[in-house]
Amino acid sequence: MTKHTLSASQFIARPIEEVFAFFAEPRNLARITPSTMSFEFLSDDFEMREGLEIEYRLKPLLGVPVGWRTRITSYEPPLSFTDIQLAGPYKRWDHQHTFESVPGGTLVRDKVEYEMPLGPLGNFGHAWLVRTELTKIFRHRARVIEHIFEKPRVNDAPLTVAVAGGTGFVGGGIAQELFRRGEKVVVLSHRGEEGRGSLPDAVELRTADVTKRDGLEQALSGVDALVISLAFPNLPVEAPRRGRTFAQVDAGGAERLVDAARAAGVRHIVYMSGAGAAKDAERHWFRAKWRAEEAVRASGRDWTIIRPTWIYGPDDVSLNRFIGFAERLPVVPMTNLGHQLLAPVFVDDVASLVADSLRDAKAVNEVFEIGGPETLRMRDVIAHALRVAGLKRPIVPGPSLLIKLGVAPLTLLPNPPLSPDAIDFINQPAAVDIAPLLERMPRQLTRLDDGLSTYLPRNSGPGELRFESEAHKSPVDAVHGANV
Repeated sequence: MTKHTLSASQFIARPIEEVFAFFAEPRNLARITPSTMSFEFLSDDFEMREGLEIEYRLKPLLGVPVGWRTRITSYEPPLSFTDIQLAGPYKRWDHQHTFESVPGGTLVRDKVEYEMPLGPLGNFGHAWLVRTELTKIFRHRARVIEHIFEKPRVNDAPLTVAVAGGTGFVGGGIAQELFRRGEKVVVLSHRGEEGRGSLPDAVELRTADVTKRDGLEQALSGVDALVISLAFPNLPVEAPRRGRTFAQVDAGGAERLVDAARAAGVRHIVYMSGAGAAKDAERHWFRAKWRAEEAVRASGRDWTIIRPTWIYGPDDVSLNRFIGFAERLPVVPMTNLGHQLLAPVFVDDVASLVADSLRDAKAVNEVFEIGGPETLRMRDVIAHALRVAGLKRPIVPGPSLLIKLGVAPLTLLPNPPLSPDAIDFINQPAAVDIAPLLERMPRQLTRLDDGLSTYLPRNSGPGELRFESEAHKSPVDAVHGANV
């Protein structure tokens, strides 16, 4: 049986006692695990000690639940602790965490020795899928750790800014940028503290459900500005029976938030709309965005509306979906011919514009369309991402109409993975004229390859990650990435 070893390291600019305390808190495991894995604790004993057993469930692949029970076999604060898998998907999983005080902070090291079940079949699964998934998980954790321990700039006159949807991909990026600038950030989420994830501990979370009016005004108490960046789970696949629609969340949610902001005395509202929003738009999601824009314009507050194109970044579920195809399949499928024009915009550029808009009078009562500096065909955007990621796969176009007919029955499921409308959403063009934005709010927008290079290559991101195999006495892979 082949023994695999995963070694990771990451420097954190905080004292060893603070860093160890974070890692030794079992509940933080949920924060640093990708949200797509639906991490859920099944046990409720979180007092860290030797002999502690923790049980949880997650969904690492295709939504299939997997149980895991672990035991802490050694605990020596603030220097180390070790956990082993008692029950779970691996034949063996032994994980040693060590912490070293170094100049300026703490060096965190992880060493995981593990074996796959099912003999040769398990080893094939490791080479084909498991190692790739572990790399993605550990690199995600490294980014989360970097964000959690990030230090904000000194700000002598911070604004108190609420971000509705601040636990999502775009909203989270906005919240992190505001925190980085020293603003006092309040994130509104229907999950409350459970949705904290990578948000630093200094960010305040308030429970608020935008599908209901109750509690929204209280959630905005003491807030100077409100950023509305709403997205329902599994976007763009709507689930009407669960209230997950563009009309209910994007339009209705924004309208309810605007009413609450007016009542709470919020002075400035920034709304994240979308390129293509219009009263008579062909697609209903753009009509919903327009409805929300109208509510913001009629709020009686200072307002700014931002219409981004296709936003990409480390945690997006659009462009990264094609990278996932390339990692698992011999080809990269598309849902049309890929000729539609896109100007993908880096999430950091969007977050920067939002933060600037709250401080710059030139942004008051303005609508800004923002996209990347390059306009490319969809097929070419995917090709850029594959090249930056170091993946060579043919891109195969698909017949859009047949695909829509094929996924139509999936809408009968409680949580459908695709729908005909979602196919149209994926296939739509997204290009804008950025000249008016650059004239009024001058800035340098990130080129596609430069943005992708911050997170797709194997040597990108914080920390280091290395895999070794006993069958190959030398390392078989080495990437920069993450630690647990």
